[in-house]
Amino acid sequence: MKIGFYPKMAVSGMRKNGRLYMPYLVTCILMVCIYYVMHFLGNSGVMNGIPGGHTAVEIMAYGTYILVLFALVFLFYTHSSLIKGRKKEFGLYSILGMNKHNLGKIILFETLITWAVSLLFGLAAGIALSKIAELGFTRLIEVPARYSFSISGVSVVMTVAVFSMIFLLIFLNSVRQVRFSSPIELVRADKAGEKPPKANWVVGVLGLVLLGAGYYIALKIEQPMSALMWFLVAVMLIILGTYLVLIAGSVILCKMLQKNKAYYYKTNHFVSVSSMTYRMKRNGAGLASICILLTMVLVMLSSTLALYAGSEDCLNIRYPNEIGAFACKYGYDEGLDGLGEKLDADLKEAAQEQGATVTNNKTYYEYSVSGYLENSKLDISLNSLTDMAFIDYDKVAQILFIDVEEYNRVFGHHEIVSSGQALVGTKKNIEIGNVLTIGDVPFDVVGRIDDQITEIDPAAEGSASPGVFMIVNDVNAVAQNFTKYTDYDGAPMLAWFWNCRFDTGLDAEGQIALADTLEEKLESELEGLGFSNYYCESHEGERGDFVSTFGGLLFLGVLLSMIFLVSCVVIIYYKQVSEGFEDQTRFEIMQKVGMTKEDIKKSINSQMLTVFLIPVIFACIHLVVVLPLVHKLLMLFGLFSMSHLVLTACICAAACVLFYALIYKLTSQVYYKIVA
Repeated sequence: MKIGFYPKMAVSGMRKNGRLYMPYLVTCILMVCIYYVMHFLGNSGVMNGIPGGHTAVEIMAYGTYILVLFALVFLFYTHSSLIKGRKKEFGLYSILGMNKHNLGKIILFETLITWAVSLLFGLAAGIALSKIAELGFTRLIEVPARYSFSISGVSVVMTVAVFSMIFLLIFLNSVRQVRFSSPIELVRADKAGEKPPKANWVVGVLGLVLLGAGYYIALKIEQPMSALMWFLVAVMLIILGTYLVLIAGSVILCKMLQKNKAYYYKTNHFVSVSSMTYRMKRNGAGLASICILLTMVLVMLSSTLALYAGSEDCLNIRYPNEIGAFACKYGYDEGLDGLGEKLDADLKEAAQEQGATVTNNKTYYEYSVSGYLENSKLDISLNSLTDMAFIDYDKVAQILFIDVEEYNRVFGHHEIVSSGQALVGTKKNIEIGNVLTIGDVPFDVVGRIDDQITEIDPAAEGSASPGVFMIVNDVNAVAQNFTKYTDYDGAPMLAWFWNCRFDTGLDAEGQIALADTLEEKLESELEGLGFSNYYCESHEGERGDFVSTFGGLLFLGVLLSMIFLVSCVVIIYYKQVSEGFEDQTRFEIMQKVGMTKEDIKKSINSQMLTVFLIPVIFACIHLVVVLPLVHKLLMLFGLFSMSHLVLTACICAAACVLFYALIYKLTSQVYYKIVA
């Protein structure tokens, strides 16, 4: 055969099947484009030197890995649907004399053409849009924009390499599908259909169990640390449960509709339900994919949008004062009290030398131990990795002891606490009885200060582990009771924390400069004294990190949501096209026995409405269930308002449902044109 024969056959086949190839090509181009943009922002160095840009760059780099994984899975899925539509054509080629080797060459050139077109137009679009994306990105994270245009050679090379590998795997999978099918099987591929599926109750029950387990985890989690650990487990259970429930449940639904004579024996329901029954196992998987994609979009957009909109509140909670300093040392030391007073005096003096007016001073120290809190008793004796592997992290708690005189002096109270007694407060859902035992030391709980906890630690509600604050009579005497406890490495469990925060009246630049000066002061005072950690920070100095983190997450969420929505559209489109060709013959027969165009439209609308509602309903249920779990995760960032998250989730849900309805309406026209 001539050299140009196979390329011509490939081009001809793609052109004749443009209805199948165009959405696939558009999807490939879009994924190439967005991958280049993400890699450009995350790895090309355009954000280097920009304050707060480092965190956002890491988020973009992380997003490229997510996109590669999703592109690999989704392009495999869509190309498998595409090849299925071409099997009859390949079967005819086989009957006319082509062998599997010849068919492989046609598929090779089709893949090469798709690869070239996708990279050419995808990179062109990515390069053209990269500057706009950079400007939008810098605007979101509130940093100065650069107006010079650049092309990242590294990003181009990585994009070509990544998608070349993906298309190679797709080619090998396509050859496999054709190679292991006989010519007759290929010719009859579009006629094979499915036998009426039986309602598989075992699969359905297993799906409900997995779904229920995922829901239980999502609703049971109380603490942010547990939410962080169990989030992926809950997500995987919900995804698997959704697939099994919709695959088995959709069959059961069709069977139930058929048994409902008042519903089934109507012109607009009879044909649609009968058609769905014969392909509901495959249809259920498609509906589950749409449902999962919609849920991912809703969760990503609502959480990242809520974080970005509430970034200022999060910043104010985490850094309530203009300047904050912290020091930590493990173990007990009698000289720490005097050192704390000296640090406080030295920092205030240094601040005044920089022109600051010190106000709202909150400087205090506390001792801390951590352990397993259950039934009002903290077990501090967990000293092995084996013990830690099997504990409930919802019950891991940090106890913070503050001297009552320190508490009254700093926070303006007039509490009286005797030896062996304690005022107890927490922002977590922890049951504490009349006696709270720490290790082997009991304390009589003489009062609760839950409402005053935010005075001590404004971010206590969002801490990774539950924090319990105890106001005691003599904190040094109390601390000496816990010097014997060590962790599995032999390090002391007891820790001394020194906290200092105050306002200065300085502008943003003055605050940042003062924080740097005070950190140098801390270093000169504490270096060599065995402190594990110490630092000084400013409200304005941390603003860039907050905004860049939340802005980067929102930008990544929008980009990935675009990919997921487009993927959702492609799944719906291929579903409508493939089902249209499958139903074409059935509707032709029905028209010959008297079914009108109007009846066809009613039947199609009935089928569309039934299939449309299933993934939307499930996606909304998933969102409602996982929203409390998402809220626990967002608390780690300082977003405590559940109502704020619910509002953004409702807005995102309404927008996604409208978009989904529009796409389903448009693609149903494609289905109608095929069958009518």
